[in-house]
Amino acid sequence: MTTLLSIETSGSLCSLALHVSGRWFEDTQNVDRMHNMLVLEMLDGLFRIAQIGPKDLEAVAFAAGPGSFTGVRIAASLAQGLAFAASARVLPISSSLALTSEALNFVESEPAPNGVITITRSRRDAYYLAGFRSNAERLFQVADDVLHQGASAPQTLPGAGWIAVGDLPGWWSEVDTGVQFAAGCTVTAKTVGRLAIGAWKAGDALDAALALPRYVSGDSPWRKLTD
Repeated sequence: MTTLLSIETSGSLCSLALHVSGRWFEDTQNVDRMHNMLVLEMLDGLFRIAQIGPKDLEAVAFAAGPGSFTGVRIAASLAQGLAFAASARVLPISSSLALTSEALNFVESEPAPNGVITITRSRRDAYYLAGFRSNAERLFQVADDVLHQGASAPQTLPGAGWIAVGDLPGWWSEVDTGVQFAAGCTVTAKTVGRLAIGAWKAGDALDAALALPRYVSGDSPWRKLTD
């Protein structure tokens, strides 16, 4: 594969990356809640810089969530539309996996952490949590993405030797298990794209119709209006 577009809009960043013949072209902006207003303009600019067009794409990767309800769906719809137009394949990448991958590069510690907890804000007092470990060959998920709601910390978290990354929740001060929070770790489209290249080589690319968000069981932003 020589031409891949990667999209990350599942958080506060609006980030795009093009991989063309071994070179990366990137544009990342912090545009919280304004992704839909800027992402197409950013995309056009990236195509101009890389001197290719949308129909040159062979694959489109995107951070599929969990994450911002609107942001994840912007990425999925953009990936699907571009992939259909270019007859390209899609690579939905777990946002939690991408955050873990970035964390292991971001945190410089010896020995390496025993594992990584990802914390991603959904909305007020609601966060997605997942757990990962790594070995010399790959990252693997040991705790599925779950939604934790409420102002109190979860009852079960791993102990010392683990790190937590992502969005710092208000209840973190209650956590006394020895898990260290590593602030400042963020994911760009290039991180998602690198994982996507590995997924492509593993044969995990999908038809454009399958460019879908990753849903967490029991989660919905919709609430019934009171009478």
